[in-house]
Amino acid sequence: MSWILGFIGALLGALIADESRMFFGFLAGAGLGLLSGSLLALRRRVGLLEQQVMTLRGQAASAAAQARPAPASMPEADVGAPGLRPEVDAQAPAPAPQPPPVPDQVGPAQPGPVQPEPAPARPMAAAAPPPRVQAPAEPAEPAEPDPITRAVLAAKAWLFEGNVPVKLGVLVLMFGVAAGIKYAADAGWLVVPIELRLAGIAAAAIALLVWGLRNAAQRPAFGLSLQGGAIGILLLVVFAAFRNYEVLGAMPAFVLVVILVAGASVLAVRQDAPALAVLGFIGGYLAPVLLSTGSGNHVALFSYYAVLNAAVFAIAWKKPWRALNLVGFAFTFAIGGVWGAKYYRPELFASVEPFLVLFFLFYVAIPVLYALAGRHKNGKVDGTLLFGTPLLAFPMQVGLLEGDRFGLAASAVAVAAVFAGLALWATRNARLRDLAQSAAGMGVVFATLAIPLALSARWTSAAWALQGLGMVWLGLRQRRRLTRWSGLVLLVLAGGAWFVSLFAWNLDWEDRFLLNGHAMNLGLLALAWLAASFLYMRAGAGRVLQVLLFLAGLGWWTLLGMREIEVNLSPRFDALYYAGFCLLTAALAALLRKPMVWPRLSWPLTASVVLLLPLSLGSQDHYDTTLFDWPLLLWWPLLAAALVTLRALRTPRSLGLVFAHLAWFITVAMAGGITLMRVLDDRFALADGWLLPAVLAPLALLFVLAWKRPAIGAWPVADQFPRYRAAWLAIAGFGLAIGWLFGHFLPGDSAPLPWLPLLNPLELWLLLGLMVAAQWLRSRTDPHRLGWLAWAGAALFMLSMSVLRACHQLGGLPWSPGLLGETVAQTSLTVTWCVAGVAAWVLGSRRRDRALWWLGAGLLGVVLLKLLVVDRQFVGNIAGIVSFVVVGLLLIVVGRIAPTPPRSE
Repeated sequence: MSWILGFIGALLGALIADESRMFFGFLAGAGLGLLSGSLLALRRRVGLLEQQVMTLRGQAASAAAQARPAPASMPEADVGAPGLRPEVDAQAPAPAPQPPPVPDQVGPAQPGPVQPEPAPARPMAAAAPPPRVQAPAEPAEPAEPDPITRAVLAAKAWLFEGNVPVKLGVLVLMFGVAAGIKYAADAGWLVVPIELRLAGIAAAAIALLVWGLRNAAQRPAFGLSLQGGAIGILLLVVFAAFRNYEVLGAMPAFVLVVILVAGASVLAVRQDAPALAVLGFIGGYLAPVLLSTGSGNHVALFSYYAVLNAAVFAIAWKKPWRALNLVGFAFTFAIGGVWGAKYYRPELFASVEPFLVLFFLFYVAIPVLYALAGRHKNGKVDGTLLFGTPLLAFPMQVGLLEGDRFGLAASAVAVAAVFAGLALWATRNARLRDLAQSAAGMGVVFATLAIPLALSARWTSAAWALQGLGMVWLGLRQRRRLTRWSGLVLLVLAGGAWFVSLFAWNLDWEDRFLLNGHAMNLGLLALAWLAASFLYMRAGAGRVLQVLLFLAGLGWWTLLGMREIEVNLSPRFDALYYAGFCLLTAALAALLRKPMVWPRLSWPLTASVVLLLPLSLGSQDHYDTTLFDWPLLLWWPLLAAALVTLRALRTPRSLGLVFAHLAWFITVAMAGGITLMRVLDDRFALADGWLLPAVLAPLALLFVLAWKRPAIGAWPVADQFPRYRAAWLAIAGFGLAIGWLFGHFLPGDSAPLPWLPLLNPLELWLLLGLMVAAQWLRSRTDPHRLGWLAWAGAALFMLSMSVLRACHQLGGLPWSPGLLGETVAQTSLTVTWCVAGVAAWVLGSRRRDRALWWLGAGLLGVVLLKLLVVDRQFVGNIAGIVSFVVVGLLLIVVGRIAPTPPRSE
């Protein structure tokens, strides 16, 4: 985590800083990232330690509770000899009971009154066993400190342990000698030739080296410190003679540096003295920094560092001196980075690039040697070098190439190939499993980085999607959380890369349908996200992630369909195309749901069928209303195919079947009704009395089939239909009832046929509704009287509206609320209600049905009330007089032929 945050911080620092301070921003960001990662690691470790402390406290409390003896229910025998049963005479009198012994306490006893010695105890069947004290749990092994903490502790140990004055003195002496040489040379204080001065300093350093060798056996710390300081001074002398004073040529200076570094390496290896090696190499790495003249001879500088790094590599082959490796790594890339930020120019690429590649290979090979020797601790490789080397070298390569995308892509591929080859080689050795996995991870990272450098945003998205899917599969297979989360991050980045390419959304019409980059890219994104959800489902992990990945995959799939329809197909038939896309989605889900044992595929299947309703309604205005209009006719095969796909929801049973099938019923009813209405209205010019029956006919047909013939009406899922049959009957019945009520407020024109009372299309349809309702009431096993009362009220309402419609159609009165104010309408209603009441009266009397008789009586009472309240204002004309006379005569006749049935009947 620390190195990841360090790398992110380095990139952010380099981006925020201006060009002149980009490298320093890089270093500062890397430092802040490393510190942030270390703080997070420390916080996690502190939490773990707190949890372990709480566990140990609980174990200690449990052990103390078990160690405390319980109160004795019976007096014990001799306490001094637990577990022994003394021999006692059976005839001896029983001694007085002895109180239970007090358990031993830790610490001095509290003073108290002295108790008299009790009498001997009565023998017991068996002495109580000694209390069992649970052994305290072994303390947990302390967590290994992070790299920064280890570095601080190592520096502290080196500075404050051993011969501290000598160590500090050597460091001060090295800096002092270097500064003194430079200052004396600049001021001209030394009048002796420069050759003699350098020779004198070298002789003094050699004497210091000999003194250190002689003291190495008796005083190792003192002797090794002197040897390291002497070697550092000699390195300073050689570099000054070559660079500043040109006393030595390039080849002699190079040979001397090789001899000195090799000698220091040999001495350090022979004496097993890593401190000597560190001191010598620190002096060697600092020499060009302290004696730099700004000439910019980078070839000499990097050749010198190449020799030093070769020595570090040679020592790493024999000795596990990680501190020396880190010193070489830090100085090489730090000083190289500073030089590059200040002096690099594009024309220097050919002379700088080989050194960068060489240093990269050095510090990738060193952790390999470390792992081969089996020196890595707790099975871990040296992550600082294995991960830090590419993460520092590649940004430098970015600076050298200066925006050459294909060059950077080739570099990333080369780095990925190096790590992939290393991982492949390491897999052959079981001991190098950690190295193989680490190298494989770095190979994946740089292969991922090469994709956006070489390809456009669209193809970067596709490549990252497939790569992320592969990492999710590998992480789930190997049960590695980091690997699968890295794959998920790549999937998210793939989606982001596609959105970056949205500027190319509106392509020209020459873009081929489905055979274009956007379609293929979106298809790969949908496949990757859906496959990742399936892998999580098969592994039984991440239930929330399963849902999120699945929904995201459906989103990419939907975007694919939307884009292809909007860009490449005619907008006139877009609703039909969208319906076809929904059907394709439902068909794919139906085909894959059972073989893949993936119940979640019922979601797109259900949603696709449900979406057919708004699509079918929205498409009505776009098509002609001829019976042979092909887009309109294509809807019915689509709806039939959607019905067939519902079979896939039967096994395993899915709740989506209910919603999908009900949505299909509603879609067919509404689309069929609207289509039929438009055909009759636009092509045959039928009056409004035909239109309402046409709109409700498909719904009524589906209702009757589901009620009387469910095996036909619910095919092909009739075996599941009883679960929700009542729901569909309720929905369809409610729709028919609303339509039935709405039909009463229509004028009911029957053109081109003549209008006849109760024999016109609208009223025949309304009458058919009453008959169906009566049949349903008869089919019930427990019909309620209120149901028949409601039916009678509906019949009276229909009869009244039919009378008013007859006044409109035959009498020429306007069809409006003002119709109720007409004398003819009121008289017709009065007579009709009176006839209906008389009919109920007569039937009730003939059938001995007191309830029906009283229903008729109640209706006639309403008629009388209407005569007194409403019709009396029409007594001045013939129609009003006729209503009073007819009602009176009917009442007299009824009283004669239909008396009140006896109460007992």
